[in-house]
Amino acid sequence: MTAPPSAQSKLGSAGVCLTDDRRQTPIQNSAPSIHQIKTKPKANRAIKEKATATMPPSAKRPRSKFKVDLSGHGGRYEDVVDGMKASRKNDEDIESDEDDDDDDDLNNVGHSGDDSEDSEEEETADSKRLRMAREYLDKLEAQESSSEGESDSDNGASDDDEDGAPVDKVGKRIAKERLRKSGLLQSRIADSVLEGIQSMQSSIADSSQDKSAEACAKLWINANYVTYLRGHDLTPTCVSLSQQGTKAFSGAKDGSVIMWNVQDGTKTTILPAIKDQYAANLTDRNEREILAIATSDDDRYLAIGGRDNCVRIFDTRTLGKSTSSPLTTMEGHKKPVTTLAFRSRSLDLYSGSEDRCIRRYDLNAMTYVETLYGHQSPIVAIDCANKNRPVSIARDRTVRVWKVEEDSHLVYRGGGDVGSAECITAIQDGWFVTGHDDGRLLLWKEEKKRPVGDVIKAAHGQENGVARSVISCGALGLSDVLATGSSDGYLRLWKVNTDGKDAGITPLESIPVHGYINSIVMGPEGKFCVVAVGQEPRLGRWDRVARAKNRVAIIRLK
Repeated sequence: MTAPPSAQSKLGSAGVCLTDDRRQTPIQNSAPSIHQIKTKPKANRAIKEKATATMPPSAKRPRSKFKVDLSGHGGRYEDVVDGMKASRKNDEDIESDEDDDDDDDLNNVGHSGDDSEDSEEEETADSKRLRMAREYLDKLEAQESSSEGESDSDNGASDDDEDGAPVDKVGKRIAKERLRKSGLLQSRIADSVLEGIQSMQSSIADSSQDKSAEACAKLWINANYVTYLRGHDLTPTCVSLSQQGTKAFSGAKDGSVIMWNVQDGTKTTILPAIKDQYAANLTDRNEREILAIATSDDDRYLAIGGRDNCVRIFDTRTLGKSTSSPLTTMEGHKKPVTTLAFRSRSLDLYSGSEDRCIRRYDLNAMTYVETLYGHQSPIVAIDCANKNRPVSIARDRTVRVWKVEEDSHLVYRGGGDVGSAECITAIQDGWFVTGHDDGRLLLWKEEKKRPVGDVIKAAHGQENGVARSVISCGALGLSDVLATGSSDGYLRLWKVNTDGKDAGITPLESIPVHGYINSIVMGPEGKFCVVAVGQEPRLGRWDRVARAKNRVAIIRLK
């Protein structure tokens, strides 16, 4: 019985010799066998030819070939294919046995070569990352175990939380490190600030009988806890601080803008004071006033706004090296620019004006983006945290959160007897504090329409039976410390709690600063703060503290 022609052609193409039992005539195909067409590198071929030439004739045996009998499998094509696979495997094994010495010279080609390559395979990128991650976790666990041993020896602390579940301290540490690198790590520094202020108070010897704010302020200045920087002729209205806390910027009503070195107090004039309004082509003396100043988080740009209805952008890297001239001037407001704010960790700039509009700029392209409408009265202040949701206040007694990406905004009202807000600062995303002209201090949460926690009334005391206005406020982003200023002669510090039902504002301490505190900015880690103090309020001249100095004050907190 002979195989079908199709089977013969397939078997022959595999290099297998077929035999018919009746004819006993080998049926061979002229196609080369799989061993004959097997290719090898030229270098290996030369080595094998050299080894074959040196072998004795008796060792040069022809390779044996397996023959598959179709009659033994009943002539079925499937059986023939199975026989081909078995014969191919045996043929390769025999070839490996016969040419063992040659394969050693050919760097272990075949199965033995595959085994050696697997054993000598280098570490892959995935396995390397896994190994490094395990080593990092082991290192963290060792550090945590050592710190746990010290804490346990001190106070007997356990590794379980309040519910009795084990605490994953390594996981918490990794999450904390991730938040720190992304700039979203919250810090609790209120207690350390309180301890620092109390220690400074205890070190100041007060033997005088005068307990007024002015006398107390002089004691702090003499103890070098408060440093006054002189440079502005008229009342400073605004201050800003670089991200690293090494440079401070201030603007005043005389039109001057100064850059200060926080360490040694040296100054660099960015814009000189305007003393002759006619020489400066000003129709009104008040047009020279600088009302707002802001710096970007990357310390590249300085934005200045005032009563000239413009926003001027300076490059801080070139200040003091040549004639200070703005990179660009943003026009568009029809009335004075009263407030400026950069979005945290970005170059998005927002400006508020007495024309009731908020304009948005992109300093990456130095272009105007859009205008936000909604307030019904002049805008007083604006601030922005990490999310692209600035918060603003105006004389219409409303607080508004602008959903820029959704092209909408939220409106908050303090209540029927709450006055209009004078200042606002963002604590973190979704939390902000407002200070009002009736002396109230309110904490807000974005998800609630009413203030959170207890309302602080008369935060800076009363004068002739009337609560003093909260003129300025400033907070260190993602922390629990808040500072407020007024005309009572004290910089007051508060602790802000944003945890659930315990959310609220509680007083910490106060530092004497004589005069109107028009602007506050906190330094890194709450070590110090910079304030603009003067004789008059920021946006007018309806009051005056005659004996106050027009200065920029650097106040130590720790």
